[in-house]
Amino acid sequence: MHDKSIVQSVEKAAAILRLFSKKDPKLTLSEISKRTSFNKTTALRLCNTLEKVGFIEKVYSSSTPYYRLGIELFKIGSAILHSLDITSRAKPHLKRITELTGDNSYLFIEKNNLAHCIDTVKGDYLVRDTTTELGDTYNLNQGGGPLAMLAFLDNKKKFEVFNALNLSNEEVRKLDDRLDQIRAKGYSISRGEIYRSAAAMGAPILDFQGNVIGALSVGGIIDRFSDERMPHIVEVLTNATEELSREFGWEGKVVQ
Repeated sequence: MHDKSIVQSVEKAAAILRLFSKKDPKLTLSEISKRTSFNKTTALRLCNTLEKVGFIEKVYSSSTPYYRLGIELFKIGSAILHSLDITSRAKPHLKRITELTGDNSYLFIEKNNLAHCIDTVKGDYLVRDTTTELGDTYNLNQGGGPLAMLAFLDNKKKFEVFNALNLSNEEVRKLDDRLDQIRAKGYSISRGEIYRSAAAMGAPILDFQGNVIGALSVGGIIDRFSDERMPHIVEVLTNATEELSREFGWEGKVVQ
């Protein structure tokens, strides 16, 4: 019975912590009690315990006491982020994509305004002369994975990339229109841009704040990216990137 009581207390404390969000960074005791259905005595006892260990802290606004998340949770969250290895976490998803499509799958990250392929799983339709390899680097305005990352970068970073590409005003306008379409769909499609006989699709990987931390991509022979197969590839790819993004804390929808 004692162990059960401890477990229940931990579950109740976790329920309180989950109440806080970007929308509700501060909550009163009454709000906590109402949203958890705990009576005020129980809510106060749990809040006092959480405050004691630094998981929440009490602040005042016009003499009204509020609770907000504490610095200890920030420390724990930072430690978790440092332990998240995108390559090892993405590998099962790459294998799954290739298993379900038969095509090559890729993991891209952005660094120094370029797209870097940092992992790949080859499919059954490999053409060595027209496929991306581990370590290949591309501009962000071409290819499935690179375009998916560029489309979901914040505006400041996006225009930094535009400047690095040395694009004309007309080229910027056309590219920006294309990126708007990618954001609306949640994925990119590239045909013959890097290799004439190859095509690729890409979708972004987002972290807990909605920042782009990479992209998964499916690539291969251009004929395999027919209108008939496209819905299947889209479903496999976007399911993989949404699942991987959730592993990094993203709780929203990629499609805007």
